[in-house]
Amino acid sequence: MTNQYWFARNIRVGYKGYDRYGKGVMPIAWQGRAAIAGFVLAMLCGGLLMALVGFHANHLALGIALYVILAIAGAGTFIWAVATKSDPGKSIADYRAERLKSNL
Repeated sequence: MTNQYWFARNIRVGYKGYDRYGKGVMPIAWQGRAAIAGFVLAMLCGGLLMALVGFHANHLALGIALYVILAIAGAGTFIWAVATKSDPGKSIADYRAERLKSNL
């Protein structure tokens, strides 16, 4: 499945209404999974740096600043990827149905 979208909207079964965009997203490509992993990795590295610099070297303010910088960078990258690489027209259920149809 090669397309330009990394995420698809996750719409609840039986949902009726206009707000299709507030229901979350799920990755449909490896790039989407990499964006999620990058966010988690930024949070973990930020926490580790905060612990090492803040508590071991007794520079807590620097450790907190490093954590905040990495958290903002990871979250910003993830939010950018979701905002620009999400399919506005199809949901994850549509992609799963296409995948099942192509496997038959």
